[in-house]
Amino acid sequence: MKLFLQMLNLQLSMLILIIIGIISRRHRVINVSAQKGLSNLLIYLILPCNIIVSFQGKLTPDLIKNSLTAFCISIVVQIISIFLGKLLFRRFSDKMQPVMNYGLICSNSSFIGLPVVNNIFNSTGVLYASIFQIPIRITMWTSGLTQFTGRKVDENGKEQLAFTKQTIKNLIFHPCIIAVFLGLLIMAFSIKLPDSINRSITFMSQCTIPISMIIIGCILSACKISQIFDKATFYFTFIRLIAFPLLVFVLLKLLKIDPLIIGISTLLTGMPAGTTTAILADKYECDAAFASAIIFISTIFSIVTVPILCALF
Repeated sequence: MKLFLQMLNLQLSMLILIIIGIISRRHRVINVSAQKGLSNLLIYLILPCNIIVSFQGKLTPDLIKNSLTAFCISIVVQIISIFLGKLLFRRFSDKMQPVMNYGLICSNSSFIGLPVVNNIFNSTGVLYASIFQIPIRITMWTSGLTQFTGRKVDENGKEQLAFTKQTIKNLIFHPCIIAVFLGLLIMAFSIKLPDSINRSITFMSQCTIPISMIIIGCILSACKISQIFDKATFYFTFIRLIAFPLLVFVLLKLLKIDPLIIGISTLLTGMPAGTTTAILADKYECDAAFASAIIFISTIFSIVTVPILCALF
């Protein structure tokens, strides 16, 4: 109960920050260029700093074991998300299916997931969460991207994964992926950073929650109320926030995985749809309004569902 209330208070605090973002965008306190600048600041500096801070500790056998476990679980979760999307969303229109499939593959595990994990499981949790996100990054720019661009089919009629040079480059040089490897090096070789640099990284890391929530608010400010309340939106939200994470929780419980890894895996799986869902839907002429709606509704409802998921641990 204590954890539930703690998580509920955190989610309500995050909702207030989201509302601040919505108001700021609507009243042009933050314009389009400023919003883009904040997003770049978060992705290229703040989140990587948050990840690096999480790796400042001793590399132990348990840490290695749990990191590998988190990585393998994430791979399985991503495979399940691809097949679940095909099964559960096939009755929807051609413009809605890619949005829903991608929204299930790519959750908002960075903007919302890392701050939540950090608050509940501290820096060790962020470390495992960062490892967990590597397969998510891979699938969102491979199988996820092909939901919008169309899949290539080989001579046997089987779908091929679109690994291009640009895709590989995007993965290798993604700031969060670089931060993971830098963090691993710091931990593996017990590198002690100068105090001034360490403090700067820590200060940047502490900006994660407010900046990320304000950005989400700015994105959600573009949603029209008339486009939001739809059966398909609520159906997707149920799958994304409740059914899918509960499936992961039950499977991991049956396999008797470490409770910490179960908690992190369940939480990250139960995050709302990723903000890139709307960006890609708009770019590839799918239903961008519907994409914005599932981001908005799943983000708002996560304020209730995330504390409930926390109560399972």
